[in-house]
Amino acid sequence: MTQVKVWLPKDRLDITALNVSFADLPVSSASTAVVRGFGGDLDELEEALRECFADGASWCRVGNTIHTVAAGDAEMRLVPQSDTPNWHVDYFHASWGSHEGKRIPPECRLHYARYVDRRYKARESCLQGKDLRAVAAKDGPGGVDRLVRHHRAQLAEWYDALDDLLRSVQTAPDLPEWAKAAAKDELLDWHRTREYLTSAVLEYHHGDAGPRPETVWGNLRFDFSTVSLELVPDL
Repeated sequence: MTQVKVWLPKDRLDITALNVSFADLPVSSASTAVVRGFGGDLDELEEALRECFADGASWCRVGNTIHTVAAGDAEMRLVPQSDTPNWHVDYFHASWGSHEGKRIPPECRLHYARYVDRRYKARESCLQGKDLRAVAAKDGPGGVDRLVRHHRAQLAEWYDALDDLLRSVQTAPDLPEWAKAAAKDELLDWHRTREYLTSAVLEYHHGDAGPRPETVWGNLRFDFSTVSLELVPDL
């Protein structure tokens, strides 16, 4: 088993030595997340790349990138480099083979992929009161303020990314049905994350606020730049 012995760069590792190629271009680098996903075993990574991107394997083109098609939470993706004629492999944090991915029309996959990349970078774990108390013990009130502001900014970026997605696929006064379904799923997650943040702040400043309700389908309306969506039960 070949183990990674060198210091990993911030976001990628040179894998040119694996001698893997796709469409006559070498796969010359991998994100550190991908390398860690294989436990640092470059032999296993090489085998997976050759299998996933072989002729006849289950992969698809999304814009100028190449994605595996799987049913899990993430897929591998080949991204062409702008400065050299080669590929970089990273994770795409969605799945075209899942129920959610299958409902995205092929012609809209690029719009959705751009949203997924922005959402993943902005998606944070749900804060709780104990998290704020831990930061306060380490960095004082200033640390708590910075953390809360950071999470609030991430929520805003996530919402803006969803707004851009909806605007990019809206061709009529109303949204396509697939976009409505995808947006409502995302909004449930966004609203739950936001509610965790507000509950954490309330608990940190004023003590236990009682049971925190889970987000379920309810009469909530979200306004975007070109459309409004309501989270209401399907009758």
